[in-house]
Amino acid sequence: MPSGKFSALRSAFSNRNYAIYMCGNSISLIGFWMQRLAVSWLAWIISESEFWVGAVAFVEIAPLLFVTPLFGVWADRFDRKTMAVIAQIMMMLQAFFLFFLAWFDMLSIGLLFGLALVEGVIQAAYQPIRLSIIPNLVRKKDLVAAAAFTAVAFNVARFAGPAVAGIVIEVLSPAMAILFNALSYMLIVAAWFFIRLPAREKQPNNKTFIADIRDGFHYVIGKRALFYMFVLLTVVSFFIRPVAFMLSAFVGAVYESGPITLALFTSAMGIGAVLAGLKISMNGQTRGLVSEILLMTLIAIVALVGFAVINIEWLAAGLMFVFGYAVTIGSVAGQTLVQNTIDDEMRGRVLSLWAAFTRGAPALGVLIIGWVANIVGLMWPNVIAALCCFIGLVVMTRKRKEMRQFFEA
Repeated sequence: MPSGKFSALRSAFSNRNYAIYMCGNSISLIGFWMQRLAVSWLAWIISESEFWVGAVAFVEIAPLLFVTPLFGVWADRFDRKTMAVIAQIMMMLQAFFLFFLAWFDMLSIGLLFGLALVEGVIQAAYQPIRLSIIPNLVRKKDLVAAAAFTAVAFNVARFAGPAVAGIVIEVLSPAMAILFNALSYMLIVAAWFFIRLPAREKQPNNKTFIADIRDGFHYVIGKRALFYMFVLLTVVSFFIRPVAFMLSAFVGAVYESGPITLALFTSAMGIGAVLAGLKISMNGQTRGLVSEILLMTLIAIVALVGFAVINIEWLAAGLMFVFGYAVTIGSVAGQTLVQNTIDDEMRGRVLSLWAAFTRGAPALGVLIIGWVANIVGLMWPNVIAALCCFIGLVVMTRKRKEMRQFFEA
């Protein structure tokens, strides 16, 4: 590949603050997703219930819907670096406590459910801070590449972390995967001490907390193309993303297998995510991304239907590769377009809503799919969800011209 393909990434990483942040954050994200898989697997082996797997996944991500918009206001009002350090220290303490209980075999499904909820609340508070701080780490001309690669790191870790965790769980134990996460937080907390952010220009703000949240909603709704992108990615998140949180149930109920098969599926998604993420981040521009999001959504729908219907392990892994690639293209491209078009004084609030809708929607989706799957099995709930997503895609495709004019101009 010609060296010019990497010029956008090289420019982004020439920003010292961003390079330090990504070194610590990338490892921390892998640890975070390792813990998520370990918790999901613990929920299955403790309860052997599709419902409880879905319920635990629900409380890990549902707080995004309610907590994240509140902290989006604070991300616009207060020092983002200080808030980031506090949130990550709290997540580290939660991980160490969960490791202790898992290591000494003291977990019940109720206790696991409660600790997953605590972790979900802290993560929900951290999301708008994590997303809105990126423009403070790079020059303006590097924002597209930096935002894309940050989304890449998150989405790659979403799949690579569970892949590593599957091996750790099989060879060692779920507790050790959780311990890796606890230790990884030490790296990102340490990294913050070497990051010096430029002073932010504070705008006078006499509005109430509720008024600031309302302004965020009005901002998104007032820009129709931005609103359409929110709707499209929320539909994708609600209907087809939940399968990534239900893989433990698929492995246990459909394949009657263990962590190695789970690692195979998540590794396949991880490889697809890596390739997709690199493609977007090396591009360094927005042209053509709207059409690519629409096409990749269609491919992800087809891959999900295939995965839900077949029960051939190697073919399922191939479909997970396609699914990981397509979903990551949509997620990374969508976040990149939003980051590149919103005003900085609204960034925390808008991105908190982005996180609430696009990353909180799977909470409702996985709860519903898990409940229905407990009654009729895993195939039909996922097939029906894919068909519902296809209907939403058809509707949003009609808005592609307006979205291209807004995001790619």
